[in-house]
Amino acid sequence: MLFSTAAFAIFMAIVFTVYWLMPHKYRWIVILTANAWFYISYDVRYLAVILITMVASFLCAILIDREREENKKKTIMITGVITALSLLFVFKYLNFALYTVSKVLNRISIPVHETTLKLIMPVGISFYTFMAVGYLVDVYRGKTEPVRHFGKYAIFVSFFPNVSSGPIERAGHFIPQIDKEKLFDYDSVVYGARLLMLGMIKKIVIADMMVKYVDEVFNKVPEHHGICFAWATILYTFEIYCDFSGYSDMAIGVARMLGFELTGNFRQPYLASSIKEFWGRWHISLSTWFRDYVYIPLGGNRCKKARRDLNLLITFLLSGLWHGASWTFVLWGGIHGVAQVIENRIKEAIKLDREKEKNLPGPVKLMLTILTFCIVSYAWMFFRANSISEAFYIVRSMFTDLDLQGAMTQMTMSDKSVIKTSAAILLLLVFDHFNGKGDLLLKMNKMKAPVRWVIYIASAILVIALKTHNTEIQEFIYFKF
Repeated sequence: MLFSTAAFAIFMAIVFTVYWLMPHKYRWIVILTANAWFYISYDVRYLAVILITMVASFLCAILIDREREENKKKTIMITGVITALSLLFVFKYLNFALYTVSKVLNRISIPVHETTLKLIMPVGISFYTFMAVGYLVDVYRGKTEPVRHFGKYAIFVSFFPNVSSGPIERAGHFIPQIDKEKLFDYDSVVYGARLLMLGMIKKIVIADMMVKYVDEVFNKVPEHHGICFAWATILYTFEIYCDFSGYSDMAIGVARMLGFELTGNFRQPYLASSIKEFWGRWHISLSTWFRDYVYIPLGGNRCKKARRDLNLLITFLLSGLWHGASWTFVLWGGIHGVAQVIENRIKEAIKLDREKEKNLPGPVKLMLTILTFCIVSYAWMFFRANSISEAFYIVRSMFTDLDLQGAMTQMTMSDKSVIKTSAAILLLLVFDHFNGKGDLLLKMNKMKAPVRWVIYIASAILVIALKTHNTEIQEFIYFKF
């Protein structure tokens, strides 16, 4: 059930009404029921996998809390983590592992038939698995008390706004909100509805407009050449941003309408002036998860520079692998890891600390922002490519033909399409720039009511018109991960 469908609108209207009419002590039942209905709307078979993850992590957390011997506590924690990650491995990575092993064996003259298992990957498994793993580690570290009410723990793992594609919540932030009595707050609900509409505009108006041109190139790589690859990569850079940040806006908005606060996931990432800053602005819940549960346990930056660089590379390679069972994702993560290692070394060589970086002259900061954007966009090309061989074909031929008009023809883009996509990108960047200086959705409260309603109605008409025009349903990109 996609957020951008009529089915979800009906579902949300029912959940919203019943939830706020229900006495506080029964609201957890409404949310849990909604979670189950939302999740099985994709495929009832997915339910078994998420239930195993819930039960295993729930019981292990309680056992960790009861155990007094440190080694046994650690063993229980590791058991729970392995259980959750094993399910993720089987459904997401097993076929990739079998394929890779068979390729390696065939290369060394050991004939092996390629084996592929017919497995369905449950929606959101990468997200709720990391939430369960983070919960177990936090309970083991003493940062979070174990939840002793299974129904409320199940709400945390399966909360319908973020179960499909995040944000990746922490138990210490989310679970206390379940028991906290909430009063209906009109302003908060309206703000949530604005976020929901903003997310729909990003997804339906911008991302879904760009996807057909991006797919035309990346799904038919051998049929294209030259600078059309560069333009398709730039379009994908904004497609994936609007698609994923649009989903996050919708998720946070829907949660806000029910009185829940989810972790912010994006802060104008393409305005970052360094790779490190980009990762402080892009998919924040994932980048902080890898920081807290991978990078810091590896030693973080509390060790020699060479080891710190290795820790960064490992973290980014794993982050790439998290996104998908393909070497293109691993390479994408590797590009970001290498870029950040080089970036750190340059800053150390010229003694550029955080304070000096903040006070860089405007033109210098602009140049660094453009450079960062180019590196990030280049990496997205590997992320989107269907295979390593196609990615390197794109690299070799990207600038062999600089005929822009010919490129547009290859991509089946008219002059009107070029203007529309360029205008969408420009408006998005302008919105992000001013939104970074102060929440524009919150500032709408200062507008007169007629002006606000004109914006609401115009936005709704735009979304509905484009949704009706584009009859093909476009899933959110991060559903695949």
